[in-house]
Order: sequence, then structure tokens, then C-alpha cells
Amino acid sequence: MTTDVAATYREQRERDWADFTSRSGPTQDYWGLWEERSFGWKVPIDFVQPLGIESATFFEPLQPLLDALGELEEVEVPPVEWLHATYIQIGFMRPFDILWSQVETFYVNAAPRIHRLEPFPLHIGGISVADDERIYLGIDDGGNYREARRVIGLGVPKVYEIMRKDPLLTDDGDAYIPMIDIGYLTGRGDRDRVIEAIQPHREIDLGTITPDKLKMARMPIQPHAHYAGIDVVAEIPMYGKDARKGYHN
Repeated sequence: MTTDVAATYREQRERDWADFTSRSGPTQDYWGLWEERSFGWKVPIDFVQPLGIESATFFEPLQPLLDALGELEEVEVPPVEWLHATYIQIGFMRPFDILWSQVETFYVNAAPRIHRLEPFPLHIGGISVADDERIYLGIDDGGNYREARRVIGLGVPKVYEIMRKDPLLTDDGDAYIPMIDIGYLTGRGDRDRVIEAIQPHREIDLGTITPDKLKMARMPIQPHAHYAGIDVVAEIPMYGKDARKGYHN
């Protein structure tokens, strides 16, 4: 893994944690905010790594923390099958954004460029809280999701359009950092109870996993669907240099 990228990710987790623990009063209500962000609970279409579906047993060491958080009114904990990393949020299914008839073109246009990527390892560990509203697990991908974002943007006009407006794309490059949400703050209770539950697990290290596909999904409407299954609509293999040999659909 790229050492400077791993250090950047760790530094961000530390800044997020310092920000969360330095505040007082109630937290944000993640799903209350999501209603506005999702234009009234419209369905998102995302490029995601649904690791909870792909490798549920990988997250078994995380269970004591999930159990502790699940006992708090301050946190809503999703099932392991929900655990995923979103690396591109394409948009929402609504008349002026994404129509279902367009979705196939997104992954068909992305596939040739994704095929040329080499499968890359994900080292997963470290806990923090982002934006005073969600608890996340860190991922060290060596910067490879940034490259995936770049090539998908080159292949998919809709993604190119949204990436042009992405505040994470700066003059210094892509500032995207992969993470897996493991809990959503409710805006109720006492933040000190959340801090106390997380603190013993802050440096958890789950180890390394290497997916061989990038995926696109239709995400369920939350929280009304009670974490209904992620609808994976495309699984695109990463072949690396072998993608130039023969035909791949």
C-alpha cells in the first residue's frame, strides 16, 4: 500500500475524531438530514463495494463494537449485509436526474476501463465519526478508488458531469477517502456515551481483503426500508493487463 496515502487517511480519521469529541450537545440526526439530501427519499444509484455482502465473515471481529453501539439510543446500527463503501454517488432516480432506462449505459460504458484495472487490496481498520452524524470504519486502498473514480468518469458521461462538480476534486487532485459506515447517529441522547463505546475499539484492525470486481447498485430507500438488501445491478471484473486479451463483456 502507498504509505503517504495511508498516513493521509489516518490523519483524517484523527481530525474527525478530535472534532467529534471536542463538541458538546446533541449530535446530528443522519437520516433526518438524508431526507433532504435524497430529495425526499429518492433511490440512489451508486458505484459501491458491498463488502458486507461479499465477505460477511470478514467483519466478525467488529461485532463487539456493533453490539455495544446497538444498545445506545444515540446510534442506529445497520446489519452487516449493509456495510459498503461508496466511491461514486451517481445520483438519484428522479425525472431530472437518473431514469432506470439509463442505468445499463452507466456500467456498460464503465466496464472497458474498469477491466484494465488491477485488483487491489483493502486494509480495513480504524474507527472515527464523520460530520457529527455517522460512525465509520477506515479503508486503506492505496489510492486505488481514486483511480477507479477517474477512469469511470472518463467512460461514463453522467459520472464525468457529476465529478466536475465534486468538491473532493481539487487542483491538488482527488481528495476522496474510502470508508464504511457502521453506525448512524440519531440526534438523541448523550454523545459521551457514543465516545465511551467507540474508544476501546478505535484502533481495530480487521486485516486485508482483495475484491476482484467493482460494482454498481441501486440502494434501498432508508430508513423506511429497514436496510433492505443492496440491489447490485452490475459486477465488473478487474482483469488488469489481461483485459487487453480476448473479448470481455
